[in-house]
Amino acid sequence: MLDITVPADARVEEKGQKKMDRYQDLARELKRLWKVETKVIPIVVGALGTVPKGLEKNSKETESNATLELLQKAALLGTSHILRRVLDSD
Repeated sequence: MLDITVPADARVEEKGQKKMDRYQDLARELKRLWKVETKVIPIVVGALGTVPKGLEKNSKETESNATLELLQKAALLGTSHILRRVLDSD
């Protein structure tokens, strides 16, 4: 299972742990029901591009082409889009 979140940079580590805790029961249930190997891989990138230790290793465990740089770029572009909308609404 892969879950992606983009919190404030100061909460990156906290959010990663929260995602792990949240999905462990689901992973166990999927394993029990479907007899498949499951692993929870939280992908957490801060709104300004901060990443937790081990993110690069975790992202390599997925079969995705998303690189660390691509994830950071997506987070930064999303943050800039939100900022533009908020600042232009004045």
